[in-house]
Amino acid sequence: MEKLVTNHPSTHLDILDSGGSYEMKKVRTGLLAALAAFGLVAGALGTPAAAGKIKSAPLKGEGEGLEIVANIAYSGGTDMEYTTIKGKPYAFVANGVASADEPAGLRVIDISNPEKPKVVAFLPCRMNQGDIQISYDNKYVYMASDAAGGPDACLGVGKEGFQIFDVRNPAKPKPVGFAETRSSHNVTAHPSKPYVYNSSSLSGTGAIQIWNVKNPKKPELVKSVTLIPLSPHDISFNSDGSKIVTAGIDKFEIYDTTDPENPSIEFVGQCPGCSITHDAKFLPDDSGLVIGDEGGGGGAYPCPGGQLHFYQFQGGVPVYTGVYAPDEVALARDGQSGPAGCTSHVFEISDDGTKVSVSWYSAGTRYLDVSAMMGASFGGDAVPGGVVELGWFMPEGGSSWSSKFFNQDGKYIFSNDIQRGFDVFKISK
Repeated sequence: MEKLVTNHPSTHLDILDSGGSYEMKKVRTGLLAALAAFGLVAGALGTPAAAGKIKSAPLKGEGEGLEIVANIAYSGGTDMEYTTIKGKPYAFVANGVASADEPAGLRVIDISNPEKPKVVAFLPCRMNQGDIQISYDNKYVYMASDAAGGPDACLGVGKEGFQIFDVRNPAKPKPVGFAETRSSHNVTAHPSKPYVYNSSSLSGTGAIQIWNVKNPKKPELVKSVTLIPLSPHDISFNSDGSKIVTAGIDKFEIYDTTDPENPSIEFVGQCPGCSITHDAKFLPDDSGLVIGDEGGGGGAYPCPGGQLHFYQFQGGVPVYTGVYAPDEVALARDGQSGPAGCTSHVFEISDDGTKVSVSWYSAGTRYLDVSAMMGASFGGDAVPGGVVELGWFMPEGGSSWSSKFFNQDGKYIFSNDIQRGFDVFKISK
């Protein structure tokens, strides 16, 4: 029975057994590879399959400004991304915990009608962590794994890295390639070129691996940038791909990536009081940064936990301007016997740069107006010129991993929930 365990001591709780130390991982990797070679690891590679029929999680909970309108139930939800293919919007959604009723892997969900989402394809390719990225040309999905894949990992059996799926026909996705990275906690696709930057989130002498994925069947490692003491937890590009910002756990860094194969460092900093610099993103117009601190690594931690921090660029240098945290204190929900995971996690910035959706584990999904980012905001209490909390929702039995917009009309937020699966919230104010 899979369970939530910690893969890396300095990062959040991840799904599936980490396999222990790196040496133990190598033993496990070799064993799985040998089993596969002798035909003892079964399973069709990449055959689309219909997900099992599970009753939807209850459309109940508490909140303001957001209304829960739909759910597709499964366990172990992690990351997700969205794009439009042939005029139709799709969500590509990962989960990493299988059950007797529901396998784990990659779901393709038609969100043309957000209040009636429909799974149009499912690949039972289970990968630990399951960070999702989509290629700049919308032809491929990259899904990360920071532990050796088991017999249901498709092309990732016995491997750590990121798997590449051809999604040109969203109803019939198929695995086509695999990049072995040692560990892929998160991956980041270049916005206009066939490159993927890998974040392993490992301690010791770390690195940013840069992969050329022009041939998705044979991804090529073209550069490894050494970092000390930690590899990035995550990386984000700016709008044109000329810069990256890393969320480096103990710091954040900005690099010039005009030449994507040869990044050069420009800035190193850290958000005030941050314990695990988990996620960092440029505003869409590149005028600033939003950085998340994952206090407690996603384990039991008193609310409000790690916060969201805001920066504006002045003369090319990020200048700290504000901070947001929800107004939950110690416990997120009535009836809790003790603290659960309660901290900022995966977030998204709207295309116009004025809104943020962010997961806060047991404290649900938060919806923010970041048109102004000065000073400290605590829930609905914002200083003049500060971040404004427009809405929030904590669904029954939920723990949200990622909350993101798909900016068709600005009316919905989607959450991939560890306990509930795929939730859809309608913005009601």
